[in-house]
Formats: sequence, C-alpha cells, structure tokens
Amino acid sequence: MISKRNIGITLIILSAASFAIYLIFQPQIIHILEIYVSSDGQITPSGVRQLNSFFYISVGLMLILGVGLFKAADEEWQRRVEQVFLSDPFCPSTKTWFSPKFILIISTLIGLFLIIHIRLYDPESQLFDFLYLEDGLFESLTPILMVVSIILLALSIPLLRKDTQLGKFRNLLTVIYLFLILIFFLNAMEEISWGQRIFGWDTPQTFEGNVQDETNLHNYFNQYYLLFYRLLVLFPLVILISIWLEMSQHFLIFKRTVLPHPSLLGLSLLIAIVSFIWYQEQELLEELFAVFFLFYSLRIYTCFRTRGNAAGFETGQISSSTE
Repeated sequence: MISKRNIGITLIILSAASFAIYLIFQPQIIHILEIYVSSDGQITPSGVRQLNSFFYISVGLMLILGVGLFKAADEEWQRRVEQVFLSDPFCPSTKTWFSPKFILIISTLIGLFLIIHIRLYDPESQLFDFLYLEDGLFESLTPILMVVSIILLALSIPLLRKDTQLGKFRNLLTVIYLFLILIFFLNAMEEISWGQRIFGWDTPQTFEGNVQDETNLHNYFNQYYLLFYRLLVLFPLVILISIWLEMSQHFLIFKRTVLPHPSLLGLSLLIAIVSFIWYQEQELLEELFAVFFLFYSLRIYTCFRTRGNAAGFETGQISSSTE
C-alpha cells in the first residue's frame, strides 16, 4: 500500500514539474487550446489571464496537499492539525452535528457546489434566469441566509450574557455581535432594496438615478465594487490570523469568540479563488459570503447553547485545553 508520505512526495514533484513545463511551453499550450478547445479558434487576453490564474491556483493547491500528506506521517503535526482545525476549545463538546469537522467538510462542499453549478449553465437559458438573475433562486438565498445569521447571533446574545465565566468581556462581545447583526441586516435589506423587490413600490425621488433605479444605497457605489471584490483575494488572511493565534495561544478570548474558526479555511480559500479569477461574478461572491457567515453564526450560537456552566474560561481567559 502506498504511504501518505510517498503520495505527498509525488504531488510535490508533480506540482513543481507542472509549473516548470507551463512556464516553458505556455505559448504552445495556449495555441493547442485555441485549436482544439476554443469555438472561434482564439483565446482572448482575458481568457489567458483566467487560464493562468486557474493553473497557478491548481498547482498551489496540489503543492499544499502534497506537503500536507508528506507531513501527515509526523504524529506531532497530526496532533497540531487536529487541535487547530478539528477541535473547538470554546465549546464544551465538539461531538455535535455542527462540529469543526462537519463545518470544514460541508462549508467547503457547498462552496464548491455554488462555484461549479454557476459555471455549468448557458447564460442564455431560461433555467439560468430562474437560478441566477435578479430575484432568482440563488440571489434570493443571499438575504435569506443573512436573516438566518441575524437570528442566530441575536439568540446568542442572551446566552452569552448568562455566561459568568466571560467576565467583563460579555459587554464587549455583546457590542461586537450587535454590530455584526446591524451589518447583516443592512446587507439583507439592500439586497431586496428595502422591500421594493418584494412589494414593488415606485422608487422614491430621493433614490432615483442610481444604477438600478431602486430604493437602495449600494448601487451608488458600483464603480468601486470591482476593486472591493478583487481585494477579497486577501480574505483567507482572517482565517490565517485565527490559526496563528490558536497555535501561539495569544488573544484566545478574541480569537475563539470573534474570529472565524479555522474550519472555515476551505470556504475562505474558495472565496479568494473566485475573487482572483471570476471577480466579476458578484452574485456568486455574495452567495459564498452569505454561506460563510451562516456557518460563522451557527458555530457561535451552537457553542453558547451547549456551553452552559461547562468550564471554558479561566481567570478571564479561555482555557487552552482542547478537550
């Protein structure tokens, strides 16, 4: 049986070889794709950039997987990975449906489904209109998921207020969650133009002139959106900071109650990939964010609900125990 270490070495070699071959023979590869893949016999500069981005990201992921499998033979490495990604010291028990392992797998699969799904349909088809265009199924899910996130965070506040082990941090945490609720609420209401897309009233004169001529504010800033969506390539930094704080045992209260759990790394990487390659797919990015914050809020609520009086904080700081 081939060991994980050997598979890892093979993937590392393949990623390095693929990178070198693509750099050397890139013009020839693109020419072959123009002949056998492109319907009009050519690939636009934008298409070449997307091809390059897709290739480099794929090679990078192959390299990461190879290194991970290579290191998997190290028992200390396994322990640290399980501690960071598959445990949650903030919760008294991770043996629930919403355990870190569950969130890591399901959130990543949902992200992959959304990305692959939207690329399969012909933009001219009626099914595409039903699923993805204005007031389509997937666009409507964005505000719905944001409302669910609001409810989960709102239910978490009275639970955290009862958690005496949080000490003075309860007040700050309440303010942070209320701020997030406000942001989620504004986002959801802007998505439905504050109810206009549901009830169909005429646009008030104050809002006339924005891009969609609807009752919302965000369409006044459409010229800045592409820049914002392209900057989302840096989004995984939030998770990387969370991982670093957990491994270094610094600022544990902030890390475990405010920052996203490292189990959302897979979904955050997918958001970065879409931002890097398909940054013009604004609705897709909004859907991915809605899913991200749904799992973020679900974890917060589940942890506070299951904590009860279980030991999780010691002398004002969260215990470093992973039990």
